[in-house]
Amino acid sequence: MSESQRVFEQRSLTTSTGAIWLVAGGALTLICGSLLFAMQWLSPSGVATTGIVIVLVLYAAMVVIRFAVSRRRLKLGILATLTLLIVIVFLFCAGIITATEWGAVRTS
Repeated sequence: MSESQRVFEQRSLTTSTGAIWLVAGGALTLICGSLLFAMQWLSPSGVATTGIVIVLVLYAAMVVIRFAVSRRRLKLGILATLTLLIVIVFLFCAGIITATEWGAVRTS
């Protein structure tokens, strides 16, 4: 095994240019943003819209980091973290909306 098994020594975090993180982040932004857009009319109002804005800001930060940071490992680590944050924000917002809607259905 010539390739390291350690998490922080994988190719995507050591030798990538960062383009793959932008592609993955863009796909996740599209999926998460679309689902949050569909949830906009559910209560509590504003949670889905706030989630959309945060997801878009995180992706915009990814684009800026990709071109602004020159240290490769730092740049790739930040891009990986921002990609995970997009999913975490989506799950948090969707969880709030789902829990609220579930509670509204159960009490009706």
